[in-house]
Amino acid sequence: MAISAPLIAHHDPIYDQNLASPLSVPEWARVFPEYANLPLNAYLLGGTALTSSGDLSYWKFSTSNVTFSPSSEGLLVKFNAINSTATLKMSQTMYYPWAAPCRFIASIGFSPRNQSLSTTNTTINIYITSGGNTYHILDPSVYADPSDAAEYYANFTAGQTYALLADSKNVFVNLLATGNTIPTNLGGCGLPNAILDGPRNITVSYVISSSVPTSAVISNPDVYVVGSAYGLLGTDDLGRDIWSQFVYGSRISLAVGLSASLIAVVIGTLVGLVAGYIGGMVDEGLMRFTDFMLTLPFLPLVLIILTIVQVSRIVLTISTEFVILILIAVFSWQGIGRIIRSQVLILKHRQFVEASRSLGAGSGHIIRKHILPNVMGLVYANMALTVPGAILTEAALTFLGFGDPSIVSWGTVVADATSSISSLHAFVWWWFLPPGIAIAAISMAFVLVGFSLDAILNPRFRKR
Repeated sequence: MAISAPLIAHHDPIYDQNLASPLSVPEWARVFPEYANLPLNAYLLGGTALTSSGDLSYWKFSTSNVTFSPSSEGLLVKFNAINSTATLKMSQTMYYPWAAPCRFIASIGFSPRNQSLSTTNTTINIYITSGGNTYHILDPSVYADPSDAAEYYANFTAGQTYALLADSKNVFVNLLATGNTIPTNLGGCGLPNAILDGPRNITVSYVISSSVPTSAVISNPDVYVVGSAYGLLGTDDLGRDIWSQFVYGSRISLAVGLSASLIAVVIGTLVGLVAGYIGGMVDEGLMRFTDFMLTLPFLPLVLIILTIVQVSRIVLTISTEFVILILIAVFSWQGIGRIIRSQVLILKHRQFVEASRSLGAGSGHIIRKHILPNVMGLVYANMALTVPGAILTEAALTFLGFGDPSIVSWGTVVADATSSISSLHAFVWWWFLPPGIAIAAISMAFVLVGFSLDAILNPRFRKR
């Protein structure tokens, strides 16, 4: 899963936000009655390409001084506004099958053909009729409002295509739809609840008017519902895909676990080989240093170091995850060193070692050719047993808020989910259960592998 992350997870776990409504449940959770009627991400209208007579059959047209025909770019409209305003109204009635979403976006593309147009002499309006009420959700007060720079168009330049959006989250859309000129307390999902309180039929109407003779292309009129059920594992409080976080998080958790355990095993093996084979003052000095490292309080010391890293300029050049990896390795080799030393003390007095020494072999040759191969079983076993501890430690430190915010791991996923439980009072089981179960499962897997390797490769347990 970690290796194939780009193939099975198609969203950036950090920056791809608002993929669905915040805290959307997984799509498969709709099998439960309480989630059965939640909306999915969906475009509601048919025939939106407007490039063929088949597309036009979805729509009901009402015109005044207008002629139109489908083209490869959309609906080509000629406004014959000589003595009066020319108007095109296109409507579609459709069945909305779900409960109300928290957000929807009505949109249309508009491209002047032969001349630039002012937003005062050419206007685009969108209406939605639902439950006996008609809601006016787009007119020049929305898409030409200077206070909303993302949607501000002073005019329509010939040859350019303009995407006009009526987003239910936009306060100007809410004010226009409800006929208010001052802010009203609609709530975060007030307008979608009023319009799409389904299942029900709704009618969407696009009205394009021009007081000057001109032509334009109308394209992609549609209504997009932002669902409350999404993907394999739903979304977090920012609308990000939790499945992508879970998949990419496995990379960081495994990379930190494997790398930290590899470094720890290398350090421990070197210390054990040197101390056990050379003996004397070297052995005494290395073992006393090992004892000193074992007496250090791991968690308080690591938290202090990480706090210093986070508040200093070091964080600008060194990833916090890399610092965590190094700290885990530095505090994990002591037990391995002692185990390797004890095995070396036995091996260096074996007959094959004495025979090699009597033939003139040096210490380096003996360690490399005779001692090290005979302790590699312990090395493999201890590495497998060290990985789960490293993974759990990384998860715990990131859970406490010491991870890199630009990197997602299983620990950060659990931490974010837990903070949302506290701040949003939401039981987001689809958010924290998968990474928690994955941490436990991968740790148990490495523990079992370590025990098996120890039983197979350790001479003390090898069956004869």
